[in-house]
Amino acid sequence: MDVARCTADGIVYTIELFEGRGDSFVSQYRRLLACPECGGPAFYRRESTKGQATCFGARPHALKCSLGAAEGRRAGTMGPGEQESIQPIERILVDFNYGAHEEVNPDDPGQVVDPDGRGRRFTPGTGGRQSQKHRRLSTLLKNLIYSPAFRNSEQLIALPKGEYRVKELFVEFPSVSETMVGSYRGFWGMVSDAAMYPKGNESLWLKSGGRDAVSVVVDADLGEAFQKRYPIFDPEKFAGSYVLVFGELRLSQKNKLYIAVKELDQISLLLDDQQ
Repeated sequence: MDVARCTADGIVYTIELFEGRGDSFVSQYRRLLACPECGGPAFYRRESTKGQATCFGARPHALKCSLGAAEGRRAGTMGPGEQESIQPIERILVDFNYGAHEEVNPDDPGQVVDPDGRGRRFTPGTGGRQSQKHRRLSTLLKNLIYSPAFRNSEQLIALPKGEYRVKELFVEFPSVSETMVGSYRGFWGMVSDAAMYPKGNESLWLKSGGRDAVSVVVDADLGEAFQKRYPIFDPEKFAGSYVLVFGELRLSQKNKLYIAVKELDQISLLLDDQQ
C-alpha cells in the first residue's frame, strides 16, 4: 500500500511525505494510521535489515476495498481450510498445547464465568448436544480479526479457569482500559511497532499504540524459545502483525498498561506475511 491516512490529522500520506516529517513524528503517528479507502487498521514498517522496502499496509481491508485487492494476500481474508472458520454452534475448547489436549469440562458445560467475577450456570438448549471442538490460539485469532459475528457472539469457550462467553472474554486493544487491571482476558489486536528493552535484560515489547495504549511484554527468559517459534530478528518486522495473548492486565509503576507473557502457550502471533 503506497499511502495511508493518519487518523490524528486526516492527511493521506505517501511514504516520502510521512518520513519527511521526521523521526519523532513517524514514531508517534505510525500508531495512528488507517486505510484511506476503507478505514481498515493500517501500519507503517521501516526498511528491514534484509532490504525489504519501507511500506504502509492494512489488515483487514473491507471486502471490496481496491487497496486491499492490490495487496494480494494481505487483503484481509480468513485463509484456506475449513478448520479456520469457527461455526456458531460450537462449544470451543482452547488448545494451548498444539494438540496435547487437556480435557476441560468435556461433558458438562458447567459454570460460565463472567470475567468480572460473577459466575452463572449455562443451560443447554433443546436442540441436542452441542458440538465441541479444540481450537488453537491461531485459529481463534484469525476469527477475531475477520469475523465480527464471532467476536460479538454468545458462544462458549472453555479454559482451565472456567467457561466464558466469547464476547466477554476477548478484548481488542483499543478497548483496554485501567478498569480491567487485574482481570483475566484474551487480549488481541494489531501491533503498531516493537522494541527490545531494557538494556541488559531485554524483553520484547509489542506495542499497540501510543503511551496510553496497552503493550504485550514477552519476558527475556522466553527470548530463545519465542525466537525459535517466530524467527524474527528485526523488531521492525512485527509491525502490522496481530497478536492474541491470554493473561491478566497489569499497570506498571509508571502507569503503563501491559500484559506479561510468562509461557509461550499463552500467546499466538499472526505475522503480516502469514495471510
